[in-house]
Amino acid sequence: MMSMTANWGEASLLAVKGFGTVFLVLVILAALTWLLGFIFQRVKGKRERANSSTGAKKIKAKR
Repeated sequence: MMSMTANWGEASLLAVKGFGTVFLVLVILAALTWLLGFIFQRVKGKRERANSSTGAKKIKAKR
């Protein structure tokens, strides 16, 4: 039977690469989520401002 020894240097390098990859992916996902939320809030704000300004014009026109 062959003796199985672990190369701990290679194992630790593999672990660091794995954790680093997961961390990088999570940072990218967090940044994309923040960016999409920021964009949706700006679009919603512009729509609300446009609706409120047209609503004010309609109220003035009725008087």
